Amino acid sequence: MTVQEECHLSAALNGAGSHPAASARPFTPGEYASLVRTAEAGLLDFITVEDGPGRLDSGLLLALAAQVTERIGLVPLGPTTGDPTAWATRVATLDHLSGGRAGVRPRATTSGPDHARLSALLGTPEGDARVAELFARASEFLTEATAAWEKDVPTAQGRPPMALLAHATVPYRLAATHGDVVFVTPADTAHLISVREEVEALRREAGRPDGALRVFADVAVVLAGSAKAAEARLAALDEAAGAPFTSDATVFTGAPEDLADLLEEWFREGGADGFRLRPAVLPDDLDVIVTGLVPVLQRRGLFRTGYTARTLRGHLGLAAV
Repeated sequence: MTVQEECHLSAALNGAGSHPAASARPFTPGEYASLVRTAEAGLLDFITVEDGPGRLDSGLLLALAAQVTERIGLVPLGPTTGDPTAWATRVATLDHLSGGRAGVRPRATTSGPDHARLSALLGTPEGDARVAELFARASEFLTEATAAWEKDVPTAQGRPPMALLAHATVPYRLAATHGDVVFVTPADTAHLISVREEVEALRREAGRPDGALRVFADVAVVLAGSAKAAEARLAALDEAAGAPFTSDATVFTGAPEDLADLLEEWFREGGADGFRLRPAVLPDDLDVIVTGLVPVLQRRGLFRTGYTARTLRGHLGLAAV
């Protein structure tokens, strides 16, 4: 585990926000670019954008954002399907357009019918075998894509960082083998310590050096100027959605100072290198992250007061390749 004085910070700009009651109206490309500019004003390391049914293409959205930003890292979704060289070429193109600020979030994926069958089998021996096979194919895919960057598809920063979401041992292993960032979803400090230890053990098993992998804890956030106001916001959102807000990640509801307390504990005691915050509603919670949380972290000496690098690898403190 690397020792660092400041934590890394990123945000997930998915749809209109992570809460089901967030507006169903899709953002225009220009509005997405504005969100990325807001995140850059907060000096975030990077943002992630996902696509899917009803959403615009994440890579194309970030290609536009690259033209109106200068420093922030740009990480689109990258399902591990199709031709690995074509996949690597798309990421390399964004890396050149952004001057070395691109990353990619690989996701092991299946077709719709296969996904339904796999979901029905989860928790069974057959389901476990199919999950292992799925991630083994994803590992082969990423090995080929990395080889393409090294041999046939040059990029602006050598190799764009790969950031993977993982909840259990099989995806932890994929992240530890190929990733530069792993997004994890701890429930508390003790759980984070346990996850960090497992990820580091798998990294060593994969033969990768210390400091090769950054561990980011995901947190879904509902923010306001006070804890009481944030709780009222969440209650109104839950009422609109017709159900309480749940997530694979911890859901934090409160003021920026309170969120800073949690992040500081997870950074200093839990071993997190950084955090990916999932705003409940965009742009509202992103605005509070930038104008409320970031200044608190800066006053505590936990976050940068200015960019010192121009590439995503540089922001993350990753060795050049």
